[in-house]
Amino acid sequence: MDRFKEITSFVGAADKGSFAAAAVEEGVTPVVIGRRMDALEKRLGARLLHRSTRRLTLTEDGVVFLDHCRRVLADVETAERAVSAG
Repeated sequence: MDRFKEITSFVGAADKGSFAAAAVEEGVTPVVIGRRMDALEKRLGARLLHRSTRRLTLTEDGVVFLDHCRRVLADVETAERAVSAG
């Protein structure tokens, strides 16, 4: 599975508080978001999200990882702007 998609989905789910809202934003189904989160957590060997039927909350590891992911995505956006502007 694509690591970038997993990270993007993780940030979206964390920001929106649900797989369904993140899925709408990405144009996929909530099941796809759930599979990406499962794969990400398995690869990292850490639980990032507490899931309930009503909402998602971040674990301590999730809070740390989210901060790093936001910086990575911001760096990618900056790099794309730098190249496309030139």
